Amino acid sequence: MAINAIVRVDDDNVERALKILKKNVERDGLIREIKRHAYYEKPTEVRRKKLQKARRKQQKLQRKQTERNRY
Repeated sequence: MAINAIVRVDDDNVERALKILKKNVERDGLIREIKRHAYYEKPTEVRRKKLQKARRKQQKLQRKQTERNRY
């Protein structure tokens, strides 16, 4: 997967160009993707992490529901 990010520097404003580049990289999720592919993860580990994430999300929703019901 090759992704090119191009940012033009106008009027020697490198700081602004760097800010724009960082925003584009963050929006595209490149850093997250690079970290995900940094090392091999067994398919069972991927499934386990996915289930844990779903459990945490469900628990968070339940906490919000109980807080909403208190008031």
